[in-house]
Amino acid sequence: MTHLPIEKIRIDGGTQPRAEINEKMVEEYASLLSEKVLMPPVIVYFDGKEYWLADGFHRYFSHKRLEFKEILVDIREGTLRDAQLFSKTANKGRGMSMSAKDNQYIVLSMVNDKEWGQWSNKAIADWVGVSAMTVGRIKKKANVQQPTKKKTIRKGKEVIVDTSKMGTIAKPSEVEQLQQKIKELTTTVNEVVEENTQIKDQIAIGSWDASEIEKVDVEDTIKDLREQIRLLEIDNKALRESRDMFQNRNAELMKTINRMKKSNGTKT
Repeated sequence: MTHLPIEKIRIDGGTQPRAEINEKMVEEYASLLSEKVLMPPVIVYFDGKEYWLADGFHRYFSHKRLEFKEILVDIREGTLRDAQLFSKTANKGRGMSMSAKDNQYIVLSMVNDKEWGQWSNKAIADWVGVSAMTVGRIKKKANVQQPTKKKTIRKGKEVIVDTSKMGTIAKPSEVEQLQQKIKELTTTVNEVVEENTQIKDQIAIGSWDASEIEKVDVEDTIKDLREQIRLLEIDNKALRESRDMFQNRNAELMKTINRMKKSNGTKT
């Protein structure tokens, strides 16, 4: 850590993750500084030419308000792009908590990005510090088209998966299609039930560290999940019945074919 002239720090690179600066917080920090209270260093990324502020905007502006010439910094090597990505996770679990508006602003900035928009809902949620459910809901409200390629982790390695080709089978029979559909629906039902149960349990014991937007959404989400379960169970039952019907028909056809083979063998 070292002190850096404030005038050397760039704040115009899109590294401010919040929807807006909280002037009240800037004033509080300035008051603490005037009382000689030590502040944690701000984090800047140095790309070999410029210092990009990635974390500590309220501290930065409080120093500017008191006309300080220098500020304590934690300098990290990296590009402006590195600083932008770090800024979206910098306040997770520390500093001034993100508001619902802030979280929505960050999530939208990521899903609308050419690279980060390919990340899965869970990957974005883990980075920002919200739930995958919240990311999905923000995407839905913003009418963001789901990417056909997503970043995921397999065997400890980061890979890109083409989801547009997932679940396709080369000319399967009707029975195989039904069996595959039943398997997929069963998996979906189990996932929905598990997520629903986890949310209810977390709320019940008061252990969910939810943002404001999650608290607002959770009641409707539980209702939506329960309705999804009900509809999926109906579809699952209908598909099982259709599968059984096709299997019975197939068995009857096999019997007929065998009878015809035996009949032809007797004639010869």
